[in-house]
Amino acid sequence: MTTSAAARLSSPLVPQALNQCCRRAVERANAQSRPVLAAWSVEMGAGAGDPLGVGARLAQPGAFRFFWEHPRSRFALSAGGVSWQARGGGAGRFRQVAEGLQALLAGAVTGAPPGQTALEAHAVGGFSFFPELSAQEWPGFHPAQIVLPAWLVLRDGERQWLLVQRVAAPGDDPLRLTGAMAQQVAEVQAAGADAPPIGTEGAQLGFRWVSDDRHVRWLEVVRAARDAVRAGALRKVVLALSRELEASRAPSPDAMLGRLRHAYPNCFSFLVDPGQGQVYLGATPERFLKTQNGTFHLDALAGTMPRGSGAAADQAMGQRLLRSPKERLEHAIVVDDIVEVLSPYGAVTLPEGPELKPLANVWHLFTPIALKPSRPVSLLTLVERLHPTPAVGGLPREAAFALIHRMEEFDRGWYGSPVGWLNGRGQGEFAVGLRSGTLCGNRVRLFAGGGIMADSDPEREYEETQIKFQPLLSALGQE
Repeated sequence: MTTSAAARLSSPLVPQALNQCCRRAVERANAQSRPVLAAWSVEMGAGAGDPLGVGARLAQPGAFRFFWEHPRSRFALSAGGVSWQARGGGAGRFRQVAEGLQALLAGAVTGAPPGQTALEAHAVGGFSFFPELSAQEWPGFHPAQIVLPAWLVLRDGERQWLLVQRVAAPGDDPLRLTGAMAQQVAEVQAAGADAPPIGTEGAQLGFRWVSDDRHVRWLEVVRAARDAVRAGALRKVVLALSRELEASRAPSPDAMLGRLRHAYPNCFSFLVDPGQGQVYLGATPERFLKTQNGTFHLDALAGTMPRGSGAAADQAMGQRLLRSPKERLEHAIVVDDIVEVLSPYGAVTLPEGPELKPLANVWHLFTPIALKPSRPVSLLTLVERLHPTPAVGGLPREAAFALIHRMEEFDRGWYGSPVGWLNGRGQGEFAVGLRSGTLCGNRVRLFAGGGIMADSDPEREYEETQIKFQPLLSALGQE
């Protein structure tokens, strides 16, 4: 153990307690002849640092990094490094990552300084839209990718914790494990004390569009999809558009997130960086699935109108959305499918009709849905059963997927897919990766889409994609 690490193991962190946690983990690994996770947490006091700033300070080329925040609820999670990870592909990718993960979470040895309650072990990650993805378009990303990070800073309201995690193998030296975890604690604490402020100022970057504006092509795609719906081949399909631009220098993902969380406090700001040169980030309005106190919560979000200019016009646009037969039907398709998937697992509750959800630049139709399970079911099991909902795919699924493959000219990768976190108590939350894009050096790729119905207007659908590009364009300093 280094001198600096040992010094950091003074109050409130007690070396004996950390060593005891590591020793118990190694003893359990030896007894069970399998790896065991050691998870050590300490509550951070005043001056702990903004979790986004901590992650920015600790970011290293080639290292995994993850960030997640819901600014309005004062919940944030910043993580980095890999103590263990699971990857999967194909139709069984959810189960592939869940099996090893659940064993490590369930058998984890947790610890904290005397007088503090130990945090549960935490995992982060996400999934692709389709069972496979293009490694060329999504370097470092996998169809299923769940990571037990080496360190994690968690803020919940006014309190903040640091969690460090390591996998103890049979035969490991407990003192060596203690030293590694102590050093990690010291590094994160130092980063928290010295974390840079993440402001909201605009980026002073020049940009040029690399890909052409696909306006004419998009109108043709929407007409073809609309005709397929009218012919009865499918009820709804969600098609997406991608555009690419080049900056005069590499944009800062942290600066972008700083602006996104300020402009969209009711959205989930997220960042996933597998460490191979490409970052995926965004500010999505749609919760995919959350479990808390034995109940699962979902957001059905489908149906969109732009915000109006001025209070009266803005309210008129909201009411227009509520009264629109096309938008109401699109929303009802999503709600009905979610309820059908969840009903076998227990009691499903939801309001009689949709509500309006205002964002900075659009109105959405929104229905909160809750499931009280009648039998044990895991978060990842429901993620697998629900993904992708008709809000991002379509119905019937196979017909919608075939049309998406035929019409879209890019690999969705993690766009429109669950990204989030879970812990050893079975709690967690995933959001749908929307209003998002990728950064790779000075190249930026933006994604946006919309639901196509029998009475969709191609020009309006195109305008909707341009509105959905706006959050990331604004985060880049482009208006």
